Amino acid sequence: MYKRVISMLLVVLMIAGMTACAKSDNAVSPASSPDPSAKNVSTEEIKIGLYGTITGSNALAGEMMEKGGQLAVKQINEAGGVNGHPVKLVVYDDKSTPEGAVKAVTRLVDVDKVTAIVGSNSSPNILATTQITEEAKVIQVGGGTSPKYTNAGFNYIFRGTANADLPNKAFVDTMKGMGIKKVALFYVASEYGKSGIESVKALLGSDVQVITEETYQATDTDYTGQIAKIINAKPEGVIVYGMTNELALSLKQFRRNGYEGYVFGPEGLGVPDIIKVAGDAANGVIFGSGAVIPASVEDATNEVEKAMLKAFVAEYGALPVSDVAYRGYDSVVLICEALRNATDINNPDSIREAFLNIKAFPGIAGTFNFSDGSGDGLKEARTYIIDGGKNVLYKDWKANK
Repeated sequence: MYKRVISMLLVVLMIAGMTACAKSDNAVSPASSPDPSAKNVSTEEIKIGLYGTITGSNALAGEMMEKGGQLAVKQINEAGGVNGHPVKLVVYDDKSTPEGAVKAVTRLVDVDKVTAIVGSNSSPNILATTQITEEAKVIQVGGGTSPKYTNAGFNYIFRGTANADLPNKAFVDTMKGMGIKKVALFYVASEYGKSGIESVKALLGSDVQVITEETYQATDTDYTGQIAKIINAKPEGVIVYGMTNELALSLKQFRRNGYEGYVFGPEGLGVPDIIKVAGDAANGVIFGSGAVIPASVEDATNEVEKAMLKAFVAEYGALPVSDVAYRGYDSVVLICEALRNATDINNPDSIREAFLNIKAFPGIAGTFNFSDGSGDGLKEARTYIIDGGKNVLYKDWKANK
């Protein structure tokens, strides 16, 4: 089935310059004329909500999520919509706060009456809204990576990216394979940082010893004291966990203060601004991620990513500056795939059942399979290393050493 979906994606791309919402075995092609007697089809507009950190401390990522989602909607509508339905994306700013997220989701559910929602790129903001969408029986496909909002007993929560445990497992497995036995931890004192480090510690198990642990506040810009303590502990590797701007700044300060070893961390280390801001200080950084923004369209790791990037550049004039654009794009595409195959798009249980039937769907970050009911559709992530100012697959880098 994977080959069939990829083939159709490429055909649609050649004919109409679009790639989203590839159909599964029982799907109706977006470019075809649907049978009005099937699947409760009409030309009534489908509203999909999206909320994210469009302003606030993580505004760049939120902007990328919105652009990725809007691009997917544009391609879907140009291909005929979802079984004849045009799609509209209703976007709200959650202002990088859980309170803002609650207001946004309440409005999407109660006022806009959306059919489904693309959840924030901020996991705490998703966690603040899960009860709202659960009670309303509105599908929410989150763009945050915290493990906490899936596998939590919710029926209408799914994830459009890799659970943070997967990138964490990828870089921890690589670290163990390198023979590293003693590490230091340096992370932001927020829900994101704390939950991420909890995941990392569980993965380290008894194989790797944490010899020192330091935190910082999201508003901090000088980490000299914490870094000095870490260097004095003489770790074999340092694990960092924070948002992109914090990570870039910490890398510069680690190198400036004399640390020359490997730095490990989450998918945020794959954002292009890390290399742009940290410069040579980013070399030797190893991280896990579902996908990263490549140096060029031609460097994409699969055809779905390549087609999306080509369309993104055509639409916005440049490559995305964060892989969060992929999350917005994949989430919209997944929602449309479920809607296309639902027996009744006005029945939330029918949409949920269609989501659970997504079993081999090619997205940018990997092949999605939601059949286990956990809400997580991806089961693995990749490991990258920054070398010579570029993100390189670790396995390729190692093979060339």
